[in-house]
Amino acid sequence: MKYYFKSNAFKIVCGTALIVLGVLLYSSIDPKNNVVANAFSSAASPFQKCATYISDGVSGFFEYFEEKDRLKEENESLKHELNELRDITADYYDVKRENARFAKYYDFKKANNSLKFVSASVIGRYPNEFFGDFAIDHGSGSGISKGDAVITENGLVGTVCNVSFSSARVKTILSPDSKIGVYDSVTGDSGVISGTVEKAAENLTRMNFIPAQSQMKSGDIVVTGGLSGLYPKNLKIGKISEISYDDYESAYYATLEPFENLKEIKDVFVITDFQGKGEISLLASE
Repeated sequence: MKYYFKSNAFKIVCGTALIVLGVLLYSSIDPKNNVVANAFSSAASPFQKCATYISDGVSGFFEYFEEKDRLKEENESLKHELNELRDITADYYDVKRENARFAKYYDFKKANNSLKFVSASVIGRYPNEFFGDFAIDHGSGSGISKGDAVITENGLVGTVCNVSFSSARVKTILSPDSKIGVYDSVTGDSGVISGTVEKAAENLTRMNFIPAQSQMKSGDIVVTGGLSGLYPKNLKIGKISEISYDDYESAYYATLEPFENLKEIKDVFVITDFQGKGEISLLASE
């Protein structure tokens, strides 16, 4: 645009406009020169239109940028309002999710008045770890200790195996390192939970050392025995899918299907205290 103001065309337009302006002023002073004025007015008419067009164009040019700036400010304001609405929505869903979690545990808590637990969320998993171990967003600062049972509304899913002030690692019931005394809630037959790599790949675990004459069958629900003082009694673990014989161990075992997909858990509760915690029964098998 700056080059146009320096061009010959612009100079011609300005000169013509000055001439027309002079004639019009002269005509207004001397009425006798109306013929000349009319002639100049007719001749100058195209230039007047051109000048008007240029004037309108320049005005529109600046109005365009003014409108652009206004729209930009309005857009920024709308973006800010949208971000605030997103924050409010996120907070709403966080509260809603938290309330839903506590609602799931309300009946469980009523039936187990002595339980104290901490609500936690899964914040990470461990690469190249076959048994679904995961990290949670609470640790010793929230009263969580190594060995605490970790549950969902569907039952036991693991044990705290490592803890820091603000986080903890949970070892799932799919792990071979899990040694949890359990029993069949239908027959009363007892055994010990301990996983294998092959079973863990299918989200399954094993109940080992079951009696040879056991009447256990597919569909029976297996729960914690609570004899070691490490876990509350009657925490659900899963249901039996089949009974098999291990030639290497020379013993029967039951394949268990947990009530949770342990590699997709998002929220848990850590049991920090319960009646009988730390009290080992003489009948303990854990």
